[in-house]
Order: sequence, then structure tokens, then C-alpha cells
Amino acid sequence: MLIDIRICKLLPNRAVVDGMKKLFNLGVFLMTASCVGAQVSTLDDFEKKRIRIDKTGMLTLAGWSAANLAIGAIGTNSSNREHKYFHQMNLTWGAVNLLVAGLGFHGSKEIVVGVNLSDVLLHQNKKEKIFLLNAGLDVAYITGGLYLRERSRRNVDPAKLKGYGNSVILQGGFLLLFDAVMYSVHHTHGKQLRGFTDKVSLSGTPAGMALVYRL
Repeated sequence: MLIDIRICKLLPNRAVVDGMKKLFNLGVFLMTASCVGAQVSTLDDFEKKRIRIDKTGMLTLAGWSAANLAIGAIGTNSSNREHKYFHQMNLTWGAVNLLVAGLGFHGSKEIVVGVNLSDVLLHQNKKEKIFLLNAGLDVAYITGGLYLRERSRRNVDPAKLKGYGNSVILQGGFLLLFDAVMYSVHHTHGKQLRGFTDKVSLSGTPAGMALVYRL
């Protein structure tokens, strides 16, 4: 970590990007590994595994946030104004993302035993939609960063806008990768529900319609 910090002071942009890539690759490995193993046998197992995926993702986001806070705090003292504003913005993003990660981790509570198929399907669908929506917002962040960089060319203080723009592009890029991986992992995990839904069918009864579950 000390070596990374020293390099970061000399080459902020490249060092941060390389460091964040390594951190993200570790997160991808952890999230992917959490989905490798035996097929779930019950809906309770499925829910518990989905929660583990969420918690691993939030820990990955927290690690990214902590790195931004640590490196950003040092980088704000840079004599290079562009680098200074770059790290200043990273510091702000780090604080916000750490809060989001903390709330997300706390919100990933264990589900009580006895969940039904309807609830599980609702949770799974909601989770996938959240990460898809976040990915769309991430694209907007990247676009905003590119706009700031372009605007810096016509601004009286180009270093500030360019530094901010580079930071927003970096943060948006990471979040886009993060949300894409989280969606992919959840979507892959969700395919295991087919083993349950394939056994469910609608059947007519004298009282109306009923769900039939074949053992």
C-alpha cells in the first residue's frame, strides 16, 4: 500500500486506475466464486445465497470506496491542480459510495425460514432491475465526465473541470463494471429458480384456479 501511495503522488491518474482495476478484479473473483457450487435445493437456500452475493458485492464497493478515500486524501495535496481536483472528486465519491455500501450491507439481512416462491421471484426480479437501472445511471455519469472534460477546453480554469471530469469518468466506469457484474451474477443465480418454477402449474378447481407444485 505504501508503494502504491508513493506512485500515486507522481502519476495520480494512471496509478489510481491500475490500483482500482486490481481491486475490481478481486471483487469480480469473489462475486463469481460466491455463485460456484452445488445447485440450491430449497427456496431458503436460494435466498441465503442471493444475500451472500449482495454482501460480497457491498464489501467490494466498500473496498473501492476505502481506496478512494485513502488515495484521495493524499492526492488533494498535489501541487498539480488537475491532479488535485481529480483526487478531490474521488474523495467525495469514496465517501458517498462507502455510505451506500454500508447501507446496502446492513440491508442484506438474512431471510426467515419459510419463504414462498412468489416472494423469491419478486426479490430476484427487483434485484436484477436495480442493477440494470444503476448501469443506465453509470452511463450518464460517464457522459457527464466527458462533458466536463470538453467544457474545460473553453473554461478560464481548465484544470478544475478536467480534473473533475476525469474523476467522474473513472468512478462512472467502475460503477458500470460493478453493476454489470452484479447483474450478471444475480441473473446466473436466478436461473436456478427454473428448477422450482418448472414444477409449478395452474390447475382449474371448482373454486377457481390453483397453483399446483409437483414434487
